[in-house]
Amino acid sequence: MAKRYFEDLTEGERLNCQPVVMTREDIIDFAKRFDPLPFHTDENAANESVFGGIIASSLHTLSACTRVVVEAQGDVAILSGVGMDMVKMFNPVRPGDILSVEAWWTHLKRSRNTPDRGFAAIKCKINNQLGEPIVEYGYRYLVACRNSA
Repeated sequence: MAKRYFEDLTEGERLNCQPVVMTREDIIDFAKRFDPLPFHTDENAANESVFGGIIASSLHTLSACTRVVVEAQGDVAILSGVGMDMVKMFNPVRPGDILSVEAWWTHLKRSRNTPDRGFAAIKCKINNQLGEPIVEYGYRYLVACRNSA
């Protein structure tokens, strides 16, 4: 696939994201390294928590979903990430959950000060295999333009 520039992106264009399978092992391994709360890492503590069992760290969920969003973007001329939009968590992610990622380009705006680049956002909605909402969030990028005017 050819490199895509700011001019090639269209408002509302959907990304074809692969599903994300969250395994018990991956949940515990990620949490031990980056978010070692007991309800992410310890089966007994998790069973006694308000969640009633092991759940994925929200950071793990965002990281795993980010990977499939980036893969679905293809070869876009992203110069830098410039932020994330508000993250809204709705339901916990449990071992065995299969997450579907709905993502699309939005808020496309060419830079006034530096016309060789533009700003583009991606909005994401994640649901589990039962159709329950898991998280909504977005990314903001700085994207190179093919033409500077």
